[in-house]
Amino acid sequence: MSAEEDKENNEKVSGLEAYKIALETRNLEIGLFWQRSNYFLVLNAALAIGFFRLSDNKYSILLACLGAFVSFLWFRVNLGSKYWQARWEHRLNKKENEIASDLEFFSADSTTIQADVEASFSHGANTKGKFQKWLEQQALKKPSVSYNMTLLSLVFVATWGLLIIIKIFS
Repeated sequence: MSAEEDKENNEKVSGLEAYKIALETRNLEIGLFWQRSNYFLVLNAALAIGFFRLSDNKYSILLACLGAFVSFLWFRVNLGSKYWQARWEHRLNKKENEIASDLEFFSADSTTIQADVEASFSHGANTKGKFQKWLEQQALKKPSVSYNMTLLSLVFVATWGLLIIIKIFS
């Protein structure tokens, strides 16, 4: 093996290792997103229980303000998590194009991704009921899980704000 081939092999190995590290980091970011969201959801639930159990308006307004603040932090944490997830997915896309462009895991275009999902859903299509087919049609619209969780955090911010207003004017 020539020195040039040896150097090329080392670059491929380091490229593969870089890909693995980026994949692990991206998966870690997704796991942390869900851990953080679960934490904020539980905290919001505890604050809501306290809010609805208290009869003193002064303390319930305080709990609602805390709930609004916690929900706003949750929203911001979701945005930060999405930022880092997007960063690592972009790195995976670039590295995949460098070392194995034919994989099309992270570097596939939207047409290829859609065709893959449609092909997956077509297996056993004759035995699927109308409801399952409808669910698959909804999945083909590609709703974003992190986007929906971020919307949920905003719903909590708005709900806490509404509860504050109701308590102040009641």
